[in-house]
Amino acid sequence: MEIDASESTVQNAFSDKSTYTVPDYQRPYSWKKEQWIDFWTDLNSIGENDTHFLGSIVLIKNETGFSRLNKLEVVDGQQRLTTISLLLCAMRSRYKETGDANGIGELIDTEYLYERDDRNEKHSKLSLSQYDGQDYENILEGRENAIDNDSRLLAGLEFFEDKLSDCGTKELDELRRKLSNQMTIVVVQCNDAGSAFRLFETLNNRGMELSAVDLMKNALLQTATEKYGGSTSSEYINIREQWEYLLENVVHELNHPNRFFRHFIMSRAKPDVPSNVSSRKLYDTFSSIIRSDLEKEGIEIYEYIDEMVDVSDVYMGIINSSIDIYGGKQSKKVNSRIRNLNDIQSSHSRTLILRSIEEFDDSTELLDVLKLLESFMTRWRVGDLTTGASLDRIFSDLCSTAFEEAEPVEKIRDRLKDEAPTDDEFRAKFSSSAFKQNSMTRYILDTIEREHYSTGGGKTYDRASVDIEHIAPQSALSADKYETWKSVLNISKAEYENQYRNRIGNLTLLEESLNEKASANPFQQKRDQYKLSDFQMTANVRSNYTKWNTDTIETRSEELADIAVDIWDFS
Repeated sequence: MEIDASESTVQNAFSDKSTYTVPDYQRPYSWKKEQWIDFWTDLNSIGENDTHFLGSIVLIKNETGFSRLNKLEVVDGQQRLTTISLLLCAMRSRYKETGDANGIGELIDTEYLYERDDRNEKHSKLSLSQYDGQDYENILEGRENAIDNDSRLLAGLEFFEDKLSDCGTKELDELRRKLSNQMTIVVVQCNDAGSAFRLFETLNNRGMELSAVDLMKNALLQTATEKYGGSTSSEYINIREQWEYLLENVVHELNHPNRFFRHFIMSRAKPDVPSNVSSRKLYDTFSSIIRSDLEKEGIEIYEYIDEMVDVSDVYMGIINSSIDIYGGKQSKKVNSRIRNLNDIQSSHSRTLILRSIEEFDDSTELLDVLKLLESFMTRWRVGDLTTGASLDRIFSDLCSTAFEEAEPVEKIRDRLKDEAPTDDEFRAKFSSSAFKQNSMTRYILDTIEREHYSTGGGKTYDRASVDIEHIAPQSALSADKYETWKSVLNISKAEYENQYRNRIGNLTLLEESLNEKASANPFQQKRDQYKLSDFQMTANVRSNYTKWNTDTIETRSEELADIAVDIWDFS
């Protein structure tokens, strides 16, 4: 595979005598407000002497030709290149609005947005595919009025123009300096399409996070070489071997290997990283840790990597619900709680779980934290709150502050309660939301069954093997076999599917064999099957309801919401 890879500033990537072309086979520009906000936040948070790694771009070199312009085909990275260009266009406009006494707008044109060949003919530095090409050219030439209002490119431009609207020349200069000199990209140039696509496929097959992990390895080994006197030293060899173990234990086993490194870094007491470490910040944060932060804390690099290896085993235990560091019965309780968190897709909480396992020798306090996390994550997920960065900030901050307190569990309890939806907010969302047929919904129904309906004990069963039963069938208003349900529900197909079909009140647990028999029947006949079920929740539907319609779905949804508030509390 013939490739040439180098880390470059945005300024250097845009200033060489080359043009970037996004081929027509690629999809249109797809970044949305969420990605623009992340990009803008990352740009503004760069410190005076820091850099920020944006990611990689994969390119195919083409023949230079008479024009002497190096033509590069973009295989991967169009989102980053396009977003950078949109921000530059917005900066150009803002400079002109401020009077542009120093001609910076023209400088942006000549150094970033356009390239001239040996015949002095002007070419766009970036050319997009057939889907976005004309819109982008219109933006370059200041013809925004010619662009349809639903254009993603126009929305991105307007986002950055709005962010820059209050900036004076001094603020613009500072942002331009950060973008040009402190944001970096790994530019990977391949001599042929085969090499480029093999590389692109490799990156995608490993979660498109390979570049960050590889860069971390390079920075680690380079720093170890400098610190410990070459690649033959025992310290260097230990670091290299331990890193290879990490690759086998974590990177090759996970769809999102970056998560382990992010969660590990945020969970540590030393060096303390109290803020969110996003995938974009991972390389920069790790590089800073091994090059300077560890030395400030009196920690050797090999000690840090040894600790990372030990924690990676615990991390895999969390993912697989197989923690075995406590006694048999206690480990079983811990793993049951962790399995619950895995079922509600709460990977972000692993940061706090890692630190809690490290801090608590006794499982009692750990179990308290896991129960609090269950309540918090259930409320958060049902509340459909923003995920990702917000959760990471909460858990990273707790790792930095809670364990300095005399009562860390109480500190965690208070913080999670403050951040979670209130009882009223949770109750309203729980009763009105649509619940998909997934592990989280199965967890919620199972927990209500165990902690409310079957508190006296009941039949042991595997949650994953139980069916989620729709009392009014999913296709009640669209399939002929459910004809009797149409008159009972007496609403439109769209209204049923949007407002009632997947409400929690229309769902219950049922054995697979009974579900098959009950599925197409009217409610009266379904009740006969519910009578045979071992689930008390389902028996309750039979005993409490003689008919089933939209009113009863709403009533039961509200009943279950009241139960949910009591179960997922912070007591």
